[in-house]
Amino acid sequence: MNRPETLREIDILLRDCLTLSLATVDDDGQPHAANLQYAIDDQLRLIFLSNPASAHSLHIARNHQIAATVYAEVRSPTEIHGVQLHGRCAALDDQAKREAALAVFADRYPFIQADDAIRARVDAETVYRITPTWLRLIDNRKGFGWKAEIGL
Repeated sequence: MNRPETLREIDILLRDCLTLSLATVDDDGQPHAANLQYAIDDQLRLIFLSNPASAHSLHIARNHQIAATVYAEVRSPTEIHGVQLHGRCAALDDQAKREAALAVFADRYPFIQADDAIRARVDAETVYRITPTWLRLIDNRKGFGWKAEIGL
């Protein structure tokens, strides 16, 4: 599979799914995983919101390196398909970048705009952006253990 086709398939899958499992590491080297809803921008960066006091947010503040998985929910091993990624994650402190990322997030989850209480809660959260540096597309529908990798 060539790079543009793989990137297109990754983009489609990331837009179809809603939850990522984010892996971070604490100061003692203990791994931590958190499931988060996310949005994806036009540069294949993933955006999520979180409380800056949460464990994964504290880990990200100290170490921007993360790993994550996104996968479609299926019932059969022959249907497993998803994306594994490594990248850098950071809070968006710049107001213009934060607002642009929030617009992408709100576009994906329109219920945010429809409810003032939810919008106020969203506005109070920290906005994070993951910039992938490596991606692996896994798709058992193409053959058990099928995968394609891309370094960015």
